[in-house]
Amino acid sequence: MPQTTAAAMIVPEVWGDMAQAQFTGAVRVGGSAAVIEDNTLEGAPGDTIHFPKWGALGELDELTETTAMIPTAMSTSDATATIKEAGKAVEITDKARLTSLGDPEAEARRQFGTLAARKVDADLIAQAQADESAQGGANPFRFTTAAGKTKFTWLDAMVPAIGRFGDEWEPSDFAGLYLNSVQLGEAMADPQFVDASKLGGGESAAATGSIGRIAGVSVFITNRVTAGRFLLMKTGALGLLYKRRPLVESDRDILARSNVVTTTLHYAVKRLNDRGVCVGTLAAS
Repeated sequence: MPQTTAAAMIVPEVWGDMAQAQFTGAVRVGGSAAVIEDNTLEGAPGDTIHFPKWGALGELDELTETTAMIPTAMSTSDATATIKEAGKAVEITDKARLTSLGDPEAEARRQFGTLAARKVDADLIAQAQADESAQGGANPFRFTTAAGKTKFTWLDAMVPAIGRFGDEWEPSDFAGLYLNSVQLGEAMADPQFVDASKLGGGESAAATGSIGRIAGVSVFITNRVTAGRFLLMKTGALGLLYKRRPLVESDRDILARSNVVTTTLHYAVKRLNDRGVCVGTLAAS
């Protein structure tokens, strides 16, 4: 006797779990140490998020015996971001499900997760490079390689990027170097590059999603970074707050004999450390 099994049905919870797994696997910037993620806004009202940014204290005071120290006030600035909603919908007909060679549902789940990851990464990368001086903020470090230096190399690109951080350079403080795939071969050909397959375990292991390390910093490839440009970011330089993580819902259209499936997510991004990001641009050829 023919049976209708759960495998033939669209179960939003299963879709949601699978889309979330794809999302986690495909995200590059959002899943790295450059980003502080938070879910505390889930269920809270409002469409604007306030990101506190701590001000830096001055240098230590020189003290004289028996002279009391004068306390210095801590300071914060209030950076705001508007919650974004992003989503996608597909419609799968009964005929497509019954006659297709592949699995349209599995492919939709895969693409839902990948597209959500790319959208979040693109917004984080845009925010990392944003000029916020008009809003009372600041700019990240920026520079262009010397004339004729059109390829990503340790000497021509990475060294000048490191120099922008002055005496604050410490590889363990940096979350990663983010490159477009156009620069992948250039980075891997550099003598300073260590492939992920050659890194051991423990602290020396490659970070999830990275292809290896340069100068002790994990290297990530994402085409949400423009070709010819690269980002060097400190740990916690960006903030990603979720109002709601990817959610999958479905609805049956009995007249059209199809299922409409949607995915949506609500989130906001912000640069939390203006001096925690260096935006490098390779000189034009």
